[in-house]
Amino acid sequence: MEVPALNGTGVSRKSVWAFLILAVVLSWPVWVISGVLPRGGMGAYDGRWLVAQIGVMGPSLAALIISASLSRELYSNSLRLLPFVLCPLVVPGILVAQASPFRVSLMPTLPAVATVIVAALVVLFLSLLNGRLLGPATGMPQPRPAASVVLLSLALPPALFLLSWLFVNAQGGNLAIALLQAGPAGSAQILLVCFAHNLLLGGSLGEEIGWRGFLLPALLKEMRPSTASVVLAVVSGLWHLPVDLYAGFGVTGVGAILARIIFLVPVSMLFTWFYLHSKGSLLVAVLLHTSINVMSDVGLSSFETTTIVFGLLAGVATLILWVPRSLLRGPAA
Repeated sequence: MEVPALNGTGVSRKSVWAFLILAVVLSWPVWVISGVLPRGGMGAYDGRWLVAQIGVMGPSLAALIISASLSRELYSNSLRLLPFVLCPLVVPGILVAQASPFRVSLMPTLPAVATVIVAALVVLFLSLLNGRLLGPATGMPQPRPAASVVLLSLALPPALFLLSWLFVNAQGGNLAIALLQAGPAGSAQILLVCFAHNLLLGGSLGEEIGWRGFLLPALLKEMRPSTASVVLAVVSGLWHLPVDLYAGFGVTGVGAILARIIFLVPVSMLFTWFYLHSKGSLLVAVLLHTSINVMSDVGLSSFETTTIVFGLLAGVATLILWVPRSLLRGPAA
């Protein structure tokens, strides 16, 4: 697998440390001020939630700020990207906060339609209208990924989640999917809104420009993809620290931080595989992140246990994807 090249802009270790510090500074204080942390992951999508979303955008905002300091060309690039990162906070963020639904699936028509439209515009920008869009770390033009890689980024995580869910419930489990109760048309509509919401305001757009757009290519300059994946998993896990201390992650307390990192290691390696095979596409990273996060809105029974098994299957999938085809074919005749 070929690592996407740099255009000579260069991301120094100093820039990487500046990015890491700024990502925390832009996120943790905002989460504290918003007042959502004591909710422990519960509560309505209201005004406090909307303020907290500024913190969710921390990694991507930090990446754009640090990237802008590297060269005049990347400065202009950050200005082009910034509206697409901040726009979701205004529309549909304000509309969602005004409606204050307790679940994304209960979102009224106006914010739901606004969410889908803005998400479609973001995807369009990252795919078809990005002729001058550069990688925040590489300074290279964004590639147009192969359709097969895009489709796989959308389909693989849900497939692994559903396989994990079937495994968890194999011994007489509940086997319930709340989303399906709305019927075929209703379920498809709710899934579309949930996917759009997660893309814009569920962490995908707010994190991936930072993690896979800036940090991963900077790490790949100095280490192997597997090592870079583990480092990124640790960094991303620690960035979630305030959220996990309050809401937990499978377990509660300090153990939730370790559980998050353990979960993220195979998932991060999966992201790196997609990064390399899409030649550093931000679109693929955002879609992959969204296709994972949206599963929390589907209403799977035994969701927490399913998530743990998903992490294990993500590791297995990564091993299979990373194995050279020559080994899978066996020795030549």
